[in-house]
Amino acid sequence: MTTLANQQTIVVGVDGSRVALAAARWAGAVAARQHVPLVLLGVVPTADYRLTAAALAEADILPMLRLAAKNKVREAAVAVRSDQPQLEITELVLDGSPARELIAAGDSARLLVVAASANDRFSTLLLGSTALLVANKATCPVAVWRGDHSRPLPDQRSILVGVDGSPGSEAAVGQAFEIAALLGVGIVALHAWNDPDLLQWSPVPDVWETLAQQEEELLGERLAGWCDKFPDVAVTRVVQKSPTAQALLEHAADAQLIITGSHGRNRLTGLLVGSTSQNLLHHAPCPTLVCRDRG
Repeated sequence: MTTLANQQTIVVGVDGSRVALAAARWAGAVAARQHVPLVLLGVVPTADYRLTAAALAEADILPMLRLAAKNKVREAAVAVRSDQPQLEITELVLDGSPARELIAAGDSARLLVVAASANDRFSTLLLGSTALLVANKATCPVAVWRGDHSRPLPDQRSILVGVDGSPGSEAAVGQAFEIAALLGVGIVALHAWNDPDLLQWSPVPDVWETLAQQEEELLGERLAGWCDKFPDVAVTRVVQKSPTAQALLEHAADAQLIITGSHGRNRLTGLLVGSTSQNLLHHAPCPTLVCRDRG
């Protein structure tokens, strides 16, 4: 079903929770700075009732569910308009599965934003978490919002981006520079290297120094073009001998947003998110934006 989303819109899922409301306000702030419309999408979870829409309507349940969903979307719209009075906002309510409708909207949106509920920190894909399903299945960038719902708007903290040279990482770096420029903040570009074969040995110090220098040069190469394109964005470079997820989580406390790439689709599971991104989605204290190369 068409959701009015296109590549010039940001779509955010709304379910009436405080975290979803905070996610909507954050998405509204990003949309306003990018000068693009915002779509607030509420979904009547008819699939959860294992009944057809006709059966629900006959039982007078569907109209009540739709009204409740419209009220939740309207509440979010009021909050976003209070923050961003000039922003173009579309309020949309669909029947179906929340994850499926959001994923479908992502096929033509520039960004999907979903809230991570308190339970998402402990849930798994087997539990059917909407946020994780969307992050794993959507074909556009997905921001999973988590944080202090009483202070959801962007602030002056840096954006943390993981850099590893993959196509998804390149997309993440580009997204990080674009958002940092819009928000007027700096970037912490982190490159973690971790060779299990090397870590079982204890080479002499100059060997480690040589390896570290090579990794620093690699990071510099990956950032060079972007630094030229966004000269006003301050960049702090961090090279760390550590597993990538561990390194990013160590620096996450000082970031307002983590941006990471996906390593492509797993042929066995069909998932689009790699282990590092999965780890961040479960454990990061702030919003995590997962990018993938649409090429």
